[in-house]
This record gives sequence, C-alpha cells and structure tokens, in this order.
Amino acid sequence: MINIYGFPLSSPTNKVLYVINYLDVPYEYHHINLALGDNHKPEYLKINPYAKIPAINDGDFNLAESNAITRYLASKYNSELYPQDIKKRAIIDQWLDYASQHIMIPFSKIMFNTYFYKLAKLAPDERSLQDGYTFLSKNLPIVEFKLSEYTYIAGNELSLADFAMLASMDTAELSKVDLSVYPCITAWRDKLKGQSFYLKCHNSYTESFHTIMQKIDI
Repeated sequence: MINIYGFPLSSPTNKVLYVINYLDVPYEYHHINLALGDNHKPEYLKINPYAKIPAINDGDFNLAESNAITRYLASKYNSELYPQDIKKRAIIDQWLDYASQHIMIPFSKIMFNTYFYKLAKLAPDERSLQDGYTFLSKNLPIVEFKLSEYTYIAGNELSLADFAMLASMDTAELSKVDLSVYPCITAWRDKLKGQSFYLKCHNSYTESFHTIMQKIDI
C-alpha cells in the first residue's frame, strides 16, 4: 500500500493525488496539518527530512517532490502517462518543469500574499503579488498556444504534464486570474475537472479551500 502525505490545499499534493486516482491503484492518504506543524514532527521527518509536502512511502521506499513522485507512480504501474520512449518522456519532462516553474510558482506568489501569509504570520509582499500576475500574463499564453495545436499539454495523448498543469491552475478563481480569456485552456481544464480522478479530490477547489480555511479559522 502506498502512503501519501499531503495537505489538500497544496497544488503539489493535488498533482500526486490526481495521478494516483487516475491510475486507480490503492493508497492511504495522511493529512499533514501545516498550521499545526505536522510536517516538522519526528515521524514525518523520517519520511521527508526537509519537511515539505507531498511525500510518499512505498514499503521501505520514501520519496518527496511531486514531479518525482508522479514519474515514480507512472513508471511503477507501467502507465502511458509517462511512456518509455525517451523523446516523449523528454517533452513531458519539459512541460512538468514549465508547469512547476512558470505557472505554479506565480500562482503560489498570489495565493501566499492574498491568503497564506496569515498562516505564516508575515506581512503580504505587494511586489511578489504583482510579480505573480505579471509572470502569468506572460506564461499562460504559451500554454494556450500549445493547446490550440494539440489536445493535451505534451501532445495528443494525456500525460503527467496535464496533471501537473491542472494542479498548477487550481487556484485560478481564488487568485482572480481570468482564464476565460484563454479558451483552449478553459476547455481543456473543464474537461479534466469533470473526470473522476479530479472529483475524488474536489468538486471544486475553491469550495474545498473555503471549507478548510474556515476550520483553520484565520
């Protein structure tokens, strides 16, 4: 049984959950309450010594970093989400990196300086907030162009890149980033959000966010 450790508002956590749900293999989910510092408890540090989420435990094997985890899962279960062909893998890896560096990070800047700064007991950083919007205005059109040419992020077949990009955009509504100006992204995103791998995690990320934040009470 694979054990997944994460936090449901974390885009990297959701990326892993989307993939394992799609693969339809059994797993046990362990909620790591970041507000209570669960990620710094000794039992979790044995899984991931640098205290980040998500992480997995598979027997005597521990692994962190969401892209590494999704590649491991797809490889373990021989999934075409990460095919054996080296060039196809390279393209998928390219878009995994693009989603993480050029989409998820800008959204994270917006979310931290709009909401999560309170959990960290820090002041919001207006420059970082505006950087998030600026970077997305430059980077989202690249994704839109790709999806105008192909059905999915890395080509015409669903791949790990789609799960990474989808998770990276989960906070769009909360971040007040209008994705309707990107019709190809919107259609692609709506199609994936209607599938069971996503609905097992959220009917709506925004609804999940508000429910969990109310429990945290900040």
